[in-house]
Amino acid sequence: MEQLRKIQKTFHVFEVLTKIGYILSIVGAVVCAVGALCAVAWYNGGQVFSLFGDPITPFSTGRAMNEMLAVLLSDFVMITSEAILLSFACRYLKAEQAHGTPFTETGAEMLKKLGIRCIWLPIVAITVACVIGVCLGAEDAGDFSNLPSVATGIVLILASMIFRYGAALEETCKC
Repeated sequence: MEQLRKIQKTFHVFEVLTKIGYILSIVGAVVCAVGALCAVAWYNGGQVFSLFGDPITPFSTGRAMNEMLAVLLSDFVMITSEAILLSFACRYLKAEQAHGTPFTETGAEMLKKLGIRCIWLPIVAITVACVIGVCLGAEDAGDFSNLPSVATGIVLILASMIFRYGAALEETCKC
């Protein structure tokens, strides 16, 4: 039982870290969205920032404006997808602690779904971000890679299989 208590403490630490990451992702997404809105407002002739009554021009015009807007919108999409994944991870970690053990059928199913989402959600986000870059004519809208997400998804799916097997063993031992 000492090992199970250590596992539960570890899951609690990861839940706290996941919540922090989730909150920071939301803040980052909001900053990107506000930055994109400010850039569009400034580009269309509005004054966004002023200091002592003098307008500040943090945004450039022309092609660089499109690239900056593409980066802001692409980052918004990518960070939003990460926030969604972190919310599902937090939900799993909370459910695991409520059950008191990672070896449950429901927990294994939640972990498997999280692993699948870790694979497909970043692919969709990367696709949307690339479409945004192409639509705005940006040559470089950011550097995207899905390899860590795919690897994480595979590991989570494998862990769910192990947890499901552990749940089956616990059921067998209770009988």
